[in-house]
Amino acid sequence: MFMQNAYSSAFVLSVTLIISSQNFLFLNIPVNGQTTVSQISQESYDKMKNCSIDLNKKPTSVEYLTHFNCGHVSKDESGKTVRQFTLIVEEDQKIPITYEGHIFEGWTFNGTIPGPTIRVTEGDLVRIRVINSNDNINAHSFYSQPVNFGMDNGFTKSGQPGGTISPGRSFTYEFVAQPFGVYPYYCHVEPLADHINRGLYGMIIIDPKEPRPQMEEMVMLLNGYDLDLDLEGPTKLPPVASIEGSQTNLPTNSDSSNITKTNISDMTNVSITSNNEGSTSEESNVREERVNEIYTVNGKAFDYMMNPIVLHTGKPYRAYVANILEFDAVNSVHVHGAMFDWYSAGTNKTADFLTDIVTLSRGDRGIMEFTYLFPGTYMFHAHQTLFTDLGWMGLFDVRGNPVEPSRIDPT
Repeated sequence: MFMQNAYSSAFVLSVTLIISSQNFLFLNIPVNGQTTVSQISQESYDKMKNCSIDLNKKPTSVEYLTHFNCGHVSKDESGKTVRQFTLIVEEDQKIPITYEGHIFEGWTFNGTIPGPTIRVTEGDLVRIRVINSNDNINAHSFYSQPVNFGMDNGFTKSGQPGGTISPGRSFTYEFVAQPFGVYPYYCHVEPLADHINRGLYGMIIIDPKEPRPQMEEMVMLLNGYDLDLDLEGPTKLPPVASIEGSQTNLPTNSDSSNITKTNISDMTNVSITSNNEGSTSEESNVREERVNEIYTVNGKAFDYMMNPIVLHTGKPYRAYVANILEFDAVNSVHVHGAMFDWYSAGTNKTADFLTDIVTLSRGDRGIMEFTYLFPGTYMFHAHQTLFTDLGWMGLFDVRGNPVEPSRIDPT
C-alpha cells in the first residue's frame, strides 16, 4: 500500500512540475546569474539600431549624428551573419568645417569627416575593403582595436599582408566582431598625427548580442583642425650633439664645447650648432608645437549650435562618444541641465558613474545615457574654454512638459 501511494504521489508531482514549467516563467530563470541568448532576429535588431538603408549616402554634418552604416548583410554557409563595408580613401577633398567659410583640404573615408559610423553585432563576421584611390599620393591603411583579434603580426588569418595600401590598390580586412564596445578607427600610416588630423578616422560600434535597453541614439566624435598643417612628416629623435644642454650619453672623446647647458627635457626649441672647425655659420632647427585652430564635434564647428539637437522630456537618450583629437593632451564633454551615466569604452552594461562631465585622453571613448526632466535649451561643450570658443559647443533643444523624477524608468 505504501509503495502504491508513493508511486501515485511521484506521478502527481511529475505532472504538476511539467504543467508548472509551461505556465510559470520563474521556473525557467537561468541559474547563477546567467542570461538567456537573445532570440531577436538580425533584421529586427538592425531596425532597433536605426541602421541606414542607403549605404551610398554621404550624410551632411547634421545627418551624421544619427547615420549608422550596418553594411551589406548576408549569411555564410554556417548561418553566421556577414557584414561587408567599403571605405574609399580620397586625399585633398574640400570640406567645409565652419559656417564662416573655412574650407579644409581633408583626407576622407567615403567623402566625409569623420568617416562613416560602422555598426555591427558581436559575433558577426566583418569584412572591410579599403580602397586607396588612384589619384592619391600617400599610402594609407585601416586600424581599429577589434581588427587585431583577426590579425596575427600584421597578417590576416588568410595569410595576406595587412600593412599599408599603395595608391590604386585595395585590401580587405576580415575579423569577427568582439568584444562589444565603442572603438575609433583611423589610418595607421606615418605620420600618424597628420593622417588623423586631416580626417581619416571614424567609429565602430560593436553591439552586444543581447540588446541594450532601447533608446534614441547618436554619435559624437571629438576632433580638431590644424589648418596650416605645419611640420608635416615623421617625428624623429634629434642627434644627441644637436640638443642644447645635452651632456648625457656623449662618448668620452666627444667635444662638448659647442653644447650649451640647458634643460634637455625642453624639446620645444632645439638649436643645432656646427661642430666643424672654422665654420662661422650656425644652423638652426626649430621644433614648434602643432596647434589646432578649430575644434568640433562631428567635424564642423558650432554645427549643433546652428542646428540644435531636438530632445524630449522624460525620454532616455544614448550617445556614443570618442575623442580623436590630435595635438592636445585631453578633451572633455560637459552637459548642462542633466547628469549622464558613463560607460567607459562601452564594454560593460553597468555604468561606471553618474556625472555631468567626463575627461578623455586621445583615443578614449564611451557611452553617455541621459534623460532631461525639464524643457529648455541646454548647452553641451568641451570644458576647455579655448575649445568651446573655437567651435566645440552645441545645444540640446528639449521640448515637452516637465517630468517628475519618480516617473523616470531607471533602465
